[in-house]
Amino acid sequence: MRVFAGALLAVLATGPNLPGSGGLAVTIAARPLTGSCAVASTATITAYDASAPREIAYRFVRSDGTVSPTGRLAFAGDGVVAQSVADTWKPHGASPWTELEIIAPHHVRSQRIAVAPRCPRRVAATTR
Repeated sequence: MRVFAGALLAVLATGPNLPGSGGLAVTIAARPLTGSCAVASTATITAYDASAPREIAYRFVRSDGTVSPTGRLAFAGDGVVAQSVADTWKPHGASPWTELEIIAPHHVRSQRIAVAPRCPRRVAATTR
């Protein structure tokens, strides 16, 4: 039931036109971690044409030029299936964002999600 609910949410979020290629869709959300400067990103990858087993390679891409290690998901060929993946990082820069990129078997990117930095910016010390 949870898998079906994830797939339904992905369909509702993306609308009738599936983004990307190969019957894959991606939705992403980010939230600050309590008591930390870090941000937790969660993405849902939905395979709409999962009639045959396949493997998906993905990574989180961030505004500061860093990327997460490449992760892999296996879809067993059970029809429409949604799986969630997560990442945690500390944003840097004036307008931080994150997105999920599927790098295999087809290239698909989620929308960029703006991340509100929670930690105060450090003020450079001056000496006189």
